[in-house]
Amino acid sequence: MLVNLLAKRNFFIQIFIIILFSILGATNFNSIYLSNLEIIGLSLSFLTIGYVVYIDSDNELISKSSYTTWFYILWMMPFMVQLLDYKMAGSLLLVTYITSKLIYFETDQSKTFEAFDIGVFLGFTILLNPPLFILGLVVFTYFLTLKGIDSSIIILAILGLLVPLLVFVQISYLLDFNFLIDYYQKALSFNFFEFDIKQIFLVPIVIFAIVAFANFLINANKESVHVKRVFLLLHLMLISLILICVLYGGAEIKFLCFFGILFMIIFTKYFANKKPHMNWLKETILWSYLVCMLFYNFYDRIPRIYSLITEVSF
Repeated sequence: MLVNLLAKRNFFIQIFIIILFSILGATNFNSIYLSNLEIIGLSLSFLTIGYVVYIDSDNELISKSSYTTWFYILWMMPFMVQLLDYKMAGSLLLVTYITSKLIYFETDQSKTFEAFDIGVFLGFTILLNPPLFILGLVVFTYFLTLKGIDSSIIILAILGLLVPLLVFVQISYLLDFNFLIDYYQKALSFNFFEFDIKQIFLVPIVIFAIVAFANFLINANKESVHVKRVFLLLHLMLISLILICVLYGGAEIKFLCFFGILFMIIFTKYFANKKPHMNWLKETILWSYLVCMLFYNFYDRIPRIYSLITEVSF
């Protein structure tokens, strides 16, 4: 059923999925009355979703299907409440943009000077969410591997990174923003991952990610050099985000929302490599993914829902 619905790119199905699971994600909000900063965060979140839909409409790296929307929105659903923080939402938008540029960086669609743009946006990302400097290290390592092709790439990326950082430091110094020192010290202080029972529902998705990576390695010889490098980069970015979650995620496991764009590409590519006779496996994965994310999203309210049902029954 889901395979038949999602196997082809259908605009109306994609819009329905986005609206439905965005509303379900919004049920986690503490209040329907949002502050101005929370409205900004929510607006940036929907801008990110809109941008993902836009880049997906012309995506040649993975299959032309609605699987991308399914995997992305379902993953984002339980983390919508975290994106009310404008800093988190803003950095997510920037990381999404950076990722969309990196996957085509070595193709004819990209220009060398885009390394400068990526560096600039990466600088703003780190200013908004300092722990993401670890992700920045992965991106710059990737640029270093391109030094033999064009040495100007890494130079442009570094210059781009320095522009927002130096401007920010200069403005902060002139306006005597001493409180920013305390903010960044606190932001970079370790806040280690704390286990919560509902995280068990994410385990099957982690297993799926491992299977998808293994499948990519098995089929790597069938892919072009560009695709191999892109997916290696995506998996390294995924590992860096896991490290960030472990070191800075805390009890809320912040930064999980950044996995969305990576899972979208990695999981859809896995589906693209599967033959039609494996549709039963796709169907199982799609339904399991849905169940896991719904349970994760509503876990804290299951006791209240159960209590309400029993009261109505009796």
